[in-house]
Amino acid sequence: MSKYNRIGLWFAVAAMVITGLVYYFTISYILNGQVDQDLVTEEKEVLDYVKSNGRLPAVLDLENLKISFEPSVAPVKRAFRDAAFFDKRENETESGRQLTSSVVVQGKLYRFSIIESKAETDDLAWLIFEVTLMIIAVLLTGLFVLNRLVVRQLWQPFYAILSEITRFNLTDQNNISKINTRIDEFRLMNDEITSMSSRVIRDYQDLKNFTENAAHELMTPLSLVNFKMDNLVQEGLVSDRQGVLVEEIYQTLAKMKKLNKSMLMLARIENRLFDERESIDLANAMCDALKQFEELFRKRGINVSTAIGSAEIVINADVLPVLLNNLLSNAASHNCQNGKILITVSQGYMSIANTGTNKPLDAGAVFQRFYKAAGSEGTGLGLTLIKEICDTFGIILRYDFHQGLHIFELTF
Repeated sequence: MSKYNRIGLWFAVAAMVITGLVYYFTISYILNGQVDQDLVTEEKEVLDYVKSNGRLPAVLDLENLKISFEPSVAPVKRAFRDAAFFDKRENETESGRQLTSSVVVQGKLYRFSIIESKAETDDLAWLIFEVTLMIIAVLLTGLFVLNRLVVRQLWQPFYAILSEITRFNLTDQNNISKINTRIDEFRLMNDEITSMSSRVIRDYQDLKNFTENAAHELMTPLSLVNFKMDNLVQEGLVSDRQGVLVEEIYQTLAKMKKLNKSMLMLARIENRLFDERESIDLANAMCDALKQFEELFRKRGINVSTAIGSAEIVINADVLPVLLNNLLSNAASHNCQNGKILITVSQGYMSIANTGTNKPLDAGAVFQRFYKAAGSEGTGLGLTLIKEICDTFGIILRYDFHQGLHIFELTF
């Protein structure tokens, strides 16, 4: 709205200035025409005098008018033009208007010129222009005051509605409030936005319930299948070939459980169910997370080097372990046998680098849902979950590949 007002104000200024200039030149043109009529009258008097008396009139040198004669060898084309007029009384040169013509007296050709001062007409034109400028200034002042007082008051309901939209939060479960206004357009807009917010909250609650119920219901048959597989193995009726198949089923079940948990966590984060934030000691949280992966690192022969300094991060306490576990799990699962992991933690910065494939991942797709590198056995949601957490809590996440290391950097 402010930009619109500025554009309108500048347009009004430009239009009024152009109008003033056009008005000034129009008045000047009209006044010049009036002076030219006076010159024509003087010319007629000269010609009438010559016709009546058979001789030239006396040279005239008045305060605002001068008439002069001089012999000419050829007829002079009658013409009007601007000329300088010297005022002896004021001892200064001012603008004037000149008519040049010729006359025959007793067989001799004479050129004569009539010059009239335009000082009064110019002063009148400038006076009109100054009055126009004053009118423009008054109009602009009026427009400014109108914008400040009236227009801003008229748009107050719009800003109130905008403020309600800005404060609207799905997790608060509060509808957008009604705004009292007599302006039909704003009242209609407020009614539609209020109705829309109610539908959005209802749809959000339905989606939230569906996500939680689906995840809960899916865990039940997975646990049941796992339980029955345990009973089958304990009965000792499984051959070696069947044992291999059972092991593969166990692995598939574990992957399905992990995928279900990841999708549930991703849905909760996307639905902003973890808005509570606090300052947490990142160094201690990283040390706790590393303890959970010690056995996995030892089995795969992965060498872990750490440079952990003092650092605080503002994040949800339930989400931080998920973030760190997914980063460490990604570094371990996509590593090579007897590989290495380098962990750096400092104030406002954390990076986890790991060996693995000798070529970089697609930086544009690495955080997309279900993206997996060649040969990966993961769910394809780990990095997506990490990215969603970082975006939610204002953490900048970058991927880089340098000297055979896949590096994930977090700046907060």
